[in-house]
Amino acid sequence: MRNISIRKMWVFTCAVEEGSFTDGARRAHISQPAAVNIIDEIEETVGEPLFERSGKTRRATLTARGKEVYETFVRTLSVYERALESICSSKRQPRVQKILIQSPYVGSVSALWLHRLTAHQSDTQLCIRCAAWREIITAIENREDCMALIDGDIRTKNSEYFNIGNVEMVFVVPETNPYFATDIKEIMWEDVPADTLIFSDISPGALERTYDNLRSAQSAAGSFTEVSCTTILKNVCKEAGVPAIVPKSLIDIFDDEVRFCCRPFAYSKLFIPLGLSISHGNHMRGKIIGRNVENVFDNRFYV
Repeated sequence: MRNISIRKMWVFTCAVEEGSFTDGARRAHISQPAAVNIIDEIEETVGEPLFERSGKTRRATLTARGKEVYETFVRTLSVYERALESICSSKRQPRVQKILIQSPYVGSVSALWLHRLTAHQSDTQLCIRCAAWREIITAIENREDCMALIDGDIRTKNSEYFNIGNVEMVFVVPETNPYFATDIKEIMWEDVPADTLIFSDISPGALERTYDNLRSAQSAAGSFTEVSCTTILKNVCKEAGVPAIVPKSLIDIFDDEVRFCCRPFAYSKLFIPLGLSISHGNHMRGKIIGRNVENVFDNRFYV
């Protein structure tokens, strides 16, 4: 009879995530030989090696089949944890459903989409709020019960990802800046002024690609100022008249007190993947699958 208990799945995932049988055993609060025996049992049950071997030595590196088993175990453990929380609640306290929206997209999310998404959630306490990119990633990695709107094509082992599209990084100029009056339709990376602000609450990969483009075009790429708060960004651009490199969604934050123009880059255009990340076992998953996720935003600022 095939039987892999929840406990054994947990030991297996600990070994994988710690990258070591010894460290995995310590995290699972068992001895290293006991962890190895459990992994032996799982491999015997599956019927093939799940970890790579170098001669007679087995390393804590998964084979292709091992990756499939690991992902299955992660999903199973997440569902198990949700079920356990549900049946062990003595007072049947409503569960808290977090909906985290990354800061550059807060102003563009459709209120109607949010209303439809959260309708008929009488047994759930909803918490909808703005969050920074790193905070969202931490919540996902900690297996928190949440759904997040985030950029960067997040494919963590603890969640599912539903792609919406790609948001473009653009050059935004206030009317008090000399670049505002020019007739150019696009900006060259080498022409970006040194006082340009760079909005930094985006995925680290996208931020690094922004600097790569600047470094390739000009030697002083390290002197730019990063801003992660949308309110500070807007105020500094408006009051000091400085331009900024931002996700295109942020053009919505600039009001009518000062006019701004938005110019794309002439080459090496930078697009950031954008999507919804939903933790395994999250009961709102059914409201996303098969639906038109384009309705997430009021304005079509993405491609």
